[in-house]
Amino acid sequence: MKVSDIFGLFVRATGFLIVIYSLWDIWGGFDNAFENLLQLNQGGDNSDSASTLSYFIFGVPGLVFGALCFFLADWIVKLAYRNGTQ
Repeated sequence: MKVSDIFGLFVRATGFLIVIYSLWDIWGGFDNAFENLLQLNQGGDNSDSASTLSYFIFGVPGLVFGALCFFLADWIVKLAYRNGTQ
């Protein structure tokens, strides 16, 4: 296995982990949004709860970046090893 193959595997694994973490973050945003709605319907104060928008601000760009790393790993490897050096 060449060094460029190992680097490609590392890029794909990193992209996959970023996608999984971002999906978890987005899921937490939906969960928080429904908790805030439930709290508002029950007449409670939700000023101490976390902002729902903060989950999506980090989740959505992370999902895009992770997907790009995962699906464009060959292109990233070609950029890193463009002269054919291993």
